[in-house]
Amino acid sequence: MTEVPVGLRERKKQRRRATIAAAALELFDRQGFAATTIPQIAEAADVAPRTVSAYFPAKEDLLFPDAADERERLERRLRERAPGERAAEALRAWIVDELPAWRAQEAQALARRRVIAADPALQAVEQELISSMERVFAAAIADDLGLAGESLEARMAAAATLAVFDVLGADHKEAHECAPETMDWDAMLLQLDRALAFVDAGIQALRED
Repeated sequence: MTEVPVGLRERKKQRRRATIAAAALELFDRQGFAATTIPQIAEAADVAPRTVSAYFPAKEDLLFPDAADERERLERRLRERAPGERAAEALRAWIVDELPAWRAQEAQALARRRVIAADPALQAVEQELISSMERVFAAAIADDLGLAGESLEARMAAAATLAVFDVLGADHKEAHECAPETMDWDAMLLQLDRALAFVDAGIQALRED
């Protein structure tokens, strides 16, 4: 699919948005989410408080600045699957596409985890974001199986898939914190392949029933 060139004005907006989110994350990590105010974030990012709110209407949005775009890209990748391409295969391809950005933002991801771990309300927000991704994947699985999007089988398969990410994410976090310089992303992708193959086998067993 041909990418639409991004104009200068849009690039400036993207940079400003990224600057605001980075300033917010640094403050959240240093002094806590609840203790950090929008004016403080605005001062750190060298913008007006109303600019912060224009880019991020809810304070929680500052902690998850890429969530909506990631979900949109996943929806598009699943929607535009090639004939015969299964949902798990498309998910794996999406992960490979996203991996360079995740690797580049590793330090931010670890800071975000610390902020979330310290705030139960943010944990609830994160869980809702995970649930929204789960619903997207469940709809694709249901399409594979010829079932309704809200079918129990599709929801269970999607939940099992997201559980895989929880396990791998915990292992990745532990490995990175113990020895960040030895983090083996290729090995992690291989683990993911094995886990997705396991999940996909279960989905195909449902198809055959």
